[in-house]
Amino acid sequence: MSELALELIEEEKQERTGTLNISQCGLTEIPTDVSKLLWLETLIIGDSYHIGKRGKRVRGSNQSKPNIISDLKLLANLNSLQQLDCSNTQVSDLTPLVNLSNLQLLDCSNTQVTDLTPLVKLNELQKLVFHYTPIKSLSPLAKLSKLQLVDCSGSQVTDLTPLTKLVSLQKVYCSNTQVADLSPLSKLTDLRELWCYKTKVNDVSPLANLNNLEEIELSETEVSDISPLKLLLRTNLEIKWEEFIFEGGLNIKNCQLIAPPIEFAMEGHDAVMEYFDQLGDDGKNLNELKVIFLGEGASGKTSLIRRLRREDFNPEENQTHGIRIRKTPFDIDGETVDAHLWDFGGQEVMHATHQFFLSQRCIYVLVLNCRTDDKAEYWLKHTSSFGGKSPVLVVLNKIDETPSFDVNRKVLSEKYPQIKGYYRLSCQTDEGIEAFEQALQEQVRQSDTRRTPFPTAWLAVKNHFADMDKDYIESAEYRDVCIQNGVDKSFSQNVLLQFLHDLGVIINFRNLKNFDTQILNPLWLTNGVYRVINSGKITENKGLLHEDDFNTVINDPRYANGNTTDKVFYYPCNKLHYIVRVMQEFELCFPLDNSQYVIPQLLPVEEPEFNFNGAVLHFVVRFTEFLPDSIFPRLMVKLHNYIKDDLRWRSGMVLSKPSVFKAEARIRADKEDQKITIDACGEEPRRLLSFVRATLKEITEGFTDLPFEEQVPIPDSDVLWSYTELADMEEMGVTEFPIGKLKKKFSVKDLLDGVEEPSMRDEVAQLPVKAFISYSSKDLQYMQDELLPALAPLRRLNKLQVWYDRTIDAGADWEKEIMDNLAEADIVLCLVSSDFINSEFCFRREFEVALEDHHKDKKTIVPIRLRECDWDDLALSDIQGRPSQWIDSFSNRDKAWTEVAKGLKPVIEQAQQRRKKWLDEKKRENVF
Repeated sequence: MSELALELIEEEKQERTGTLNISQCGLTEIPTDVSKLLWLETLIIGDSYHIGKRGKRVRGSNQSKPNIISDLKLLANLNSLQQLDCSNTQVSDLTPLVNLSNLQLLDCSNTQVTDLTPLVKLNELQKLVFHYTPIKSLSPLAKLSKLQLVDCSGSQVTDLTPLTKLVSLQKVYCSNTQVADLSPLSKLTDLRELWCYKTKVNDVSPLANLNNLEEIELSETEVSDISPLKLLLRTNLEIKWEEFIFEGGLNIKNCQLIAPPIEFAMEGHDAVMEYFDQLGDDGKNLNELKVIFLGEGASGKTSLIRRLRREDFNPEENQTHGIRIRKTPFDIDGETVDAHLWDFGGQEVMHATHQFFLSQRCIYVLVLNCRTDDKAEYWLKHTSSFGGKSPVLVVLNKIDETPSFDVNRKVLSEKYPQIKGYYRLSCQTDEGIEAFEQALQEQVRQSDTRRTPFPTAWLAVKNHFADMDKDYIESAEYRDVCIQNGVDKSFSQNVLLQFLHDLGVIINFRNLKNFDTQILNPLWLTNGVYRVINSGKITENKGLLHEDDFNTVINDPRYANGNTTDKVFYYPCNKLHYIVRVMQEFELCFPLDNSQYVIPQLLPVEEPEFNFNGAVLHFVVRFTEFLPDSIFPRLMVKLHNYIKDDLRWRSGMVLSKPSVFKAEARIRADKEDQKITIDACGEEPRRLLSFVRATLKEITEGFTDLPFEEQVPIPDSDVLWSYTELADMEEMGVTEFPIGKLKKKFSVKDLLDGVEEPSMRDEVAQLPVKAFISYSSKDLQYMQDELLPALAPLRRLNKLQVWYDRTIDAGADWEKEIMDNLAEADIVLCLVSSDFINSEFCFRREFEVALEDHHKDKKTIVPIRLRECDWDDLALSDIQGRPSQWIDSFSNRDKAWTEVAKGLKPVIEQAQQRRKKWLDEKKRENVF
C-alpha cells in the first residue's frame, strides 16, 4: 500500500475537508480506509485529473506512479459523494456507483468502462465525462434531466438521440467519434458549447435555432455549408480557423467547405460575413476550376492538352520551360464550366516552385510514359502533400510506342486512394483520348469548386480578369473594374481579390503594397520566375543573381521564339525588381546585399570545409514518405540572416550569429534518405536547435499532408528514437524505457532535455504572447527592417505573436482593427522617438489606452528607445525601457536590437503567468 496514499487519507480523517486526491500514488486498489470517509464529497483516484474539453491533463501534487485501480466496490456506501474522478485507471464496471444518489460529476475517461447503465437512476448527475472509452450507447442517460455536460469524445458512440430531451444540457463534446447527425440536439435551447471535430457531421442546420450557442468546434468534419448559422454568426459566434477554440466562436478549420469557400473562411469572420452579404439570394455556381497536369519533361503533357482542345498533334512539340495555362470549356448539366488547364514544365529544377500553384481546389492529371513510370510515386506524393484528397487521373501515355506499358494499379490505388482511374492512351493516334476526356469531364462535374455559390457581381469581376490580356495592372484599375460591376466596398474588393488569387485567375501579393504593379497575369509572373530558376548564368555565378544581370537573365533572347508559352512575354526594366521581390515572397531567393541575391537551388553542389569545435548535439528530421524539393531552399531563405560567412551550398548551410545564439549549427538535406540533419555545437546548442526546428515546422505546416518524424540520438550509439514517442511517454508519466539491442534503460527526461530546454514542453510556457507594435509612420523602416528581424527567434519559437498596422487591408476599418488588436495584446512595444510623441494617435489613443491596462496588470508596456528625444516628464519614461541607451547612439545596431529582444524574455514570462492564471480559472470552470 502506498505510504503517500495512507498519509493523505489520515490527513483527511483529521481535517474532514470533504476532498481526497489520491491520484498518482501507485495504487493497485482503493485503500480500505477510503470506504470509512463517509463525509467525502470529492474523490480523485485517477493518475491525473481531466481539465476539460481540450484533452490536456494537469497532475496534482502527488508525483508517484500511476494508479492501476480496477475495482470501485469500496465506494458503494459513500453516499455523500458528489464528484468522482477515476479517469486513466483500469476500471471497467460502474455498478458500485448505482446507489450514489448525490453524485453530480463523474469522470471515467480513458478507462475500460463499456456500459453506463449503472448511472440510470443517478438523477442528480450534472457532468459526465467518459472520453476515450469503449462505450457505445448513450441510452442510459435519456432520463437524467439535470445533465449539463456530456463528453463522449473518442468513444464508440454513434448516435446522440438519447440526449434529445435533456433540455438542461449546456455542453456536449462528441469529437473523434462516428457521430453524423446533430438533429437530436435541435431543441436543446440551453446548449452553449458543442465540440464535434473529426466526426462524420455534414449538416449544421439542426443548430440554426440554438440561440445560446457560444462555441462550436467543427474542424475536420464533412460540413460544406455553414449558411444555416448565419444568424448566430451575426450575434453569438465569430468564425475561427484555428487548431482549437480557446474563447468561443465557430471553428471550421479543414472542413470541406463550399459555402463559404475555404479561402474566405481562412480570412476570418468579416470575410465570411461579407461573402454571405454579397451572395444574397441570387448567387450562381462559380463554374470555374483548375486542372493541373504534372509529370516529367517530355512525358506528353502539352500534347494531351492540345488533343483535349481539339488541336492537332505536333510530333515536334517543344518542351514547356515554364507554365502554359489554357482555358477549356466543359458542358456540365447545361452550364459552361471553364477549366484552366495548367501545364507545368517537368524539368527537375522547376519542381521546387510547383508548390506555389498546387492546391486542394484542383483536379490533377499525372502523365507518365514508359521512360518515366518510375517517377509515378514521386508525383503522387506531390499531389498528396499539396493537394490533399484532390482527385488524380493517371495517364499512361505514348502506348503507340510501347504497347505493353502499364503500372501496378492495385498497389498505387491502395497507397493513393485519391486516384480515380488509369487511362492508357496515345496523343498521336487518339487511342484512349475519348475515354480520358469523359473521365475528366466527370471529375469536373463532381468538383466542389465549380458548385461553389458565388455572388453575381463578383462573378462579373472574375470573368473580366479570367480573360485578362495585360501582363499586369495597377491596383486602381482593379478597383475601377470592381466598381463598374457593382462591387463598391473596399473590403469586398479585397476579399474578392484574395479569392481570385487563390483560384489562380490573377496573382496579387499583399506584402508588396509599395509596388504599383499589384494585379498580375499568372503566366507573365510565373514564366518570369522560371526564367530566373533556369538561368545558366546564375548557376555559373555560384547561385548569385546580380542586379546588373536582371535584364540579361529575365529577358534572355532564347525565350523570344515563343518556346515558353504561346505568347512571348517581355519584362520592362522597371518591373524586374518586382519579379525578384516575388521570388522572395515565394522563398526562392534572399538578398545578400543591396545589389545581389542568392538562389539556393542554383548554389554549388560541393560542401565547403567546416569543423565544429567541441561536443556536437545531433538531431534528425526524417520525412517518412516524401521530402519536397522546395523544403530546404525555403529553410535557407528563412534562416539566411544566420548563415555564417559563405558557408552555404545546394543541400546545406552553417548557421552562426553570436549576438543571438551562443552556438553554431550545420544543416544538411539528404534527398535520397529523405531527411534533414541538424548538428549543433556551443554553449546554447538546444536553443539554436529549437529555433531551426520551429522554422522547419513553420514551412511544413503549409503542406496538406507531409508526415515527418523528429528523431533524438541515443547516447553512445547510432540509435535514433522518435521525439514524439518520448514526449508521449513523458506525458504518461513513464520515466525510463529499455532499448533491447543496447541492453540498457534510458531516462525519458534526460533524452528530451538533451535536445531542448524543458520549458519547450511546458503547455503554458508555449502559449504565444501577443505583442502590439505602436510606432510613428516615420519610423516604419526601423520597425520592418530592424525590430521584426530581431524578434524572429522569439516569433519562430512560438513565444511571441506580433501585430502591427501594416497587416490591415486597404478599405478596412483601420481604427477599429487597431484598437481591437491593442485590446487583445499582452505586450505593447512603443518605438519611442520625437515623432512617436508628436503623433496624436500613437501617444493619445494607443498609449493612453494601453497605460490604463498596464496599471491594472492586464498588459505590459515596453518602451523601445529608438531615436533620442526629450521624454523625461512623460509617464512613458517612468516605465522600464529597452535598450539601455537610445538605439540611434549605438555603433553596432545589431547589438542594440539583440538587447531589446533579450530584454523581452522576462516580460514574456510575466505575460505567460497572467495567461496561466486565466487558464487555471477556465479549467476550474470546465471541471469541478
